[in-house]
Amino acid sequence: MRRAVAFVCAVAVVALAACSSTTVTTVGGCGIQAGAACVGTYMKGAHLADADLYGANLRRADLRRAVLVGAILTGARLDHTNLRGADLRHAHLEDADFTDADLRGARLDGAWAEGATFLGAVGVGAAQLQDATVCRTIVTPGIRLNQDC
Repeated sequence: MRRAVAFVCAVAVVALAACSSTTVTTVGGCGIQAGAACVGTYMKGAHLADADLYGANLRRADLRRAVLVGAILTGARLDHTNLRGADLRHAHLEDADFTDADLRGARLDGAWAEGATFLGAVGVGAAQLQDATVCRTIVTPGIRLNQDC
């Protein structure tokens, strides 16, 4: 029994050391981390599955065909961003701003879009968000999707 406990503790110590790493992945010269400022960054086709971009500023970025499955984009600024063909399945989009973004062909199935704004966005509407979690989600002026409130 003691050996099992020691093994678990050793694994926990190794995992903790790995989690405290200061290495930051960069794409297009921008550090992929919470609060990142990546305005206008070219990230076409980037693989950012499960990335933590909480509160990031991605205005006018080129994220065409980017893989953002499960990414945390809560509170992120994605206005005027090119997300054409991006994979945002199961992404956290709570309170994110997609004003005037291009989302043609983007996948949003299972995304959590509570409080997100899609005013003027191209390629997104109630039909594209039918498999997403929406509450206070603004798609067009004066219309909020509240099916999950």
